[in-house]
Amino acid sequence: MSTTDAVRPHDRPRTAPEPALRPAAEPGSGVEISIWSRLFFDGKALVLRSRGFFGERRERRYPLSGPRGISRAVLVFPDAETAARERGAGEVWFLDASGRPVARLLPYQWIPAGAPWLNFEEAVRRSGIAALFKACGIPVERTTQDRADAPRVPWWQELTLLLSPGPALPLWYQALRIALGGVWFLAFTVLFFSEASLPSLMLLAAVTAFLAPVARLTVRRVTALRNRSAARLDPAPLVEISPCPGPPEEDGTVATRRFVSRAVLRVFPGELSVVDPYGADVRRALSGPAGAVAVVRLTGPDGEPVGVELRYASGVRGPIGAWADWFAGPGGEAAWGRFRRAVPLPCEERKVSAVALTPSLTRGPGAAFPGPRAKEARQDALFTRSIGTLNSTVFMMFSSSFSFWWAPVVRIESPAAARTSALLGLAGLLLQFAPWCWHHLRSRSHFERPVSGEDRSLRPRGGPRPARSCTSPTTRKARTR
Repeated sequence: MSTTDAVRPHDRPRTAPEPALRPAAEPGSGVEISIWSRLFFDGKALVLRSRGFFGERRERRYPLSGPRGISRAVLVFPDAETAARERGAGEVWFLDASGRPVARLLPYQWIPAGAPWLNFEEAVRRSGIAALFKACGIPVERTTQDRADAPRVPWWQELTLLLSPGPALPLWYQALRIALGGVWFLAFTVLFFSEASLPSLMLLAAVTAFLAPVARLTVRRVTALRNRSAARLDPAPLVEISPCPGPPEEDGTVATRRFVSRAVLRVFPGELSVVDPYGADVRRALSGPAGAVAVVRLTGPDGEPVGVELRYASGVRGPIGAWADWFAGPGGEAAWGRFRRAVPLPCEERKVSAVALTPSLTRGPGAAFPGPRAKEARQDALFTRSIGTLNSTVFMMFSSSFSFWWAPVVRIESPAAARTSALLGLAGLLLQFAPWCWHHLRSRSHFERPVSGEDRSLRPRGGPRPARSCTSPTTRKARTR
């Protein structure tokens, strides 16, 4: 039986023993998950570090012995139709000695670089799940979804058994947004189809419409604070490398101020952190059975460096970045030397042909690189959307507009309710448009501009004090944005 333990971060070790599963990296509130969430074996039980309903950091232990302990694992393969239709199809079930489900795992949630197009078996291998099973001594069985021996439980039990790193946005925020939307829609329906003005109901609709953007701004502020708090759980980085980009390339890719000021490579004991321009923090193991075995510098047909990657014992390669983005500019060779000395892996050279030299080779999943187009970069830099994605924002705009538009209907019966509703509607629209306008204005006028000579010394936001050039070593403890 799993147990839940509310943890205080300073009471726990900063690093998890290898092999440990690391979650898929996401920007915004997902940064805390990249730093905190892990699934590992502590010698006695499987331990899941995750984020809970209210955003709290917690640990759940799953013993490997006893009546409800994990006895074996079952890989449930999807059929061909399901695999082609559903992202990350396939799952892993943990069963006790009597065959009852103890926990459930979705491999695609635990691939740091994020690769939902992988088939199920490849996802199990790349995530490190196979190495974790071997370290725990858990026997593994295989089955398919349509076989009788596949584990089956009600859908609500599937949710409670899921070993997830945690939601990208806190569930309290999602629940609050759904509740506010439901109350507003009920009030709107009654007002719209009723012949009465109903000032009190109009006021209720205005308040719920106003609280939605307030909740979004609140969760953004809470996210920033929690990301800083989570960054303090990390040990001090052995080295921190900021981009030293070279001249613009022939394909039109150019380093932007967003990339130079936000992207960073951090080498921690046993772990490499690759932070992209939008804040997503990809964590890769540098030790343990699932860790990388070598850092590789790629060279093109002309002998010039073109990129850097990690090589794993299984033959899988994980790109870190293109040489032109990180080490081709002034001070780049010195930055490469510091990076090489900090990474506890042998360095290899690999020559690639002109045919193999594609953008995905050096700027693939998990690598940090400037966005090819400013429009897409602005879109990717937006804060994580709620469960309704873009429709959620459109719904908030409409609900605030309705408060402003419907206020004259109740003005004769209740002038105070009409004024209050109009003010709340106007305030709600401002709370939505002001951050959006600020984001686009700042992106267009600053972040998506090509870098100039003085821009190359920009530091990652929230990190240590800036070095005057990218040749200056930085070993102070960094904070995550």
